[in-house]
Amino acid sequence: MIVMGKCLCGSIEVKLNDAPSEIIACYCTSCQKATGGPASFNIIKADAESEITKGTTKVFSDVADSGSKLERHFCDGCGSPIYSKTETYPGVKIFKAALFSDTENMKVVTNIWTKSAPEWAVLHEGVPSHAKGRT
Repeated sequence: MIVMGKCLCGSIEVKLNDAPSEIIACYCTSCQKATGGPASFNIIKADAESEITKGTTKVFSDVADSGSKLERHFCDGCGSPIYSKTETYPGVKIFKAALFSDTENMKVVTNIWTKSAPEWAVLHEGVPSHAKGRT
């Protein structure tokens, strides 16, 4: 089932070949700064399973808490984060879950970088949590 997502202003549209169901919540300081919140809620898809169907993202190069190089792709019109790419996970895009309006079957399945979570953050209980990245 193909699923479409878009940024806040609609300039960037994303197509996933399969409906997302698993969200990984990342509490690293880089994700906190990029989202303005305590975590980034992410859907990981292989490059072959996803496509930008409208618009062109701007890219900000960063270094993740893991020390890996990280590209953050975002809309230059509204600033919405679209996806990230990291050398840690070649061949995949890490899409932001909120791009997709049909969230009925999506749930957080893992918390990562919880050691960086601010004291006021609410972590998802009942799912695996990792002080750093998944091992």
